[in-house]
Amino acid sequence: MKTIKYIIDTIESGLYYFCYTLSKGFFFYFYLIASLLSKIIPLKPLKNLKEFFRKKQGDTLAFLSVVFVFLIGVFVYTHFYIGHSEIKYVTKDILNKSEVQERMIPEKSNELNLFRKYAEYNTNAIDFKELKKVNKDVVAWLIVDGTSINYPIVQTKNNDYYLNHDINKDIKSSGWTFMDYRNKKDLSNDNTIIYGHNLVNKTSFGSISNMFEEKWFNKSNHYIVLINEEGKHIYEIFSVYEIDPEVYYLQNEFESDDSTNTFFNILKQRSIYKFKTKVNGKDKIITLSTCTEDNKHRRVVHAKLIEK
Repeated sequence: MKTIKYIIDTIESGLYYFCYTLSKGFFFYFYLIASLLSKIIPLKPLKNLKEFFRKKQGDTLAFLSVVFVFLIGVFVYTHFYIGHSEIKYVTKDILNKSEVQERMIPEKSNELNLFRKYAEYNTNAIDFKELKKVNKDVVAWLIVDGTSINYPIVQTKNNDYYLNHDINKDIKSSGWTFMDYRNKKDLSNDNTIIYGHNLVNKTSFGSISNMFEEKWFNKSNHYIVLINEEGKHIYEIFSVYEIDPEVYYLQNEFESDDSTNTFFNILKQRSIYKFKTKVNGKDKIITLSTCTEDNKHRRVVHAKLIEK
C-alpha cells in the first residue's frame, strides 16, 4: 500500500509542477503584453492588468481554469461548426418526375452555413429562375442518397473559381459544388463531372465518406438525382472507390462505344463494392469527385443515367 501511495503522490506532484511551470510561461506572455501596452497607453486599467498577470504567474488553479474554458470553447465551436448535417434519402416522391413544380424555393432559415441552408429546401419546390437570381451560374441541383448532399450545382468557365468562392460568389475556402467547365449544361456528355470539397463538417462533398462504410451500401438505394431546368435525371451508382490523383476518370467524351465500354469496365473494376448495375458504351454517367482528408487521394463515385 505504501508503494502505491508513493506512486500516486509522485504522479500528483509531477502533474502539479508541470502545470505550475506551464502557468508561469503562459501568464508571463500576457504580463509582457500588458506591460508593453501600459507603457504605450499609461492608463490605470492597463497597469492593473499588468499587475494581475504578474500575480497569476505560477498560479496552477488559474491556468487550469483557462484550459477548462478553452476546452469548453472548442466544444461549443465544434458543435456549431460540425453540427448536424442531415442524411438525405432519395425517396419515391423525389424520384417521381411529375413532382418538379415551378414554385418559389422556401424562405431561408436562420442557418448560417449555406450548404446546410440549401439542404433544408424542399427538392420538389426548386425554382431555377429564383436560384439564378442568387447566382446565374446555377445549372442543376444534386441529391445523393445516404449523404447530406442536397445542393445547387454551379458552373463557370474554369475549374478553379468555385474552389474558393461560395454560391454567392463570396470568397470562402469551403468553395461550392460545381460542374466541370467542359460539360454541357443539358447533361448530354458521356461523363458529367461534379466536384466538391471534402469538408470536416460533412457539407459540400464531405459526406461522400459515408459511402465508404458498409452500412451505406446495405441501406442506400444507390440513387443520385440531378435536377435541371429540363427535369429530373435519375442515376444509379455502379462504382465507389479511392485512388491517387489522376485525370483518367475525368474524361468526359469518347470516340466510340468500344472506348466507352473500356472506360466503364475499368471504373467498375475499381469499385470497393460489387454493384449489380450494368453499364455499356451507350450509357451516360455522372461522376462525383472529392479529395480525402489528407488531400493525397481522391474519393470517386460513378453512376449511370437510368431515367430522365
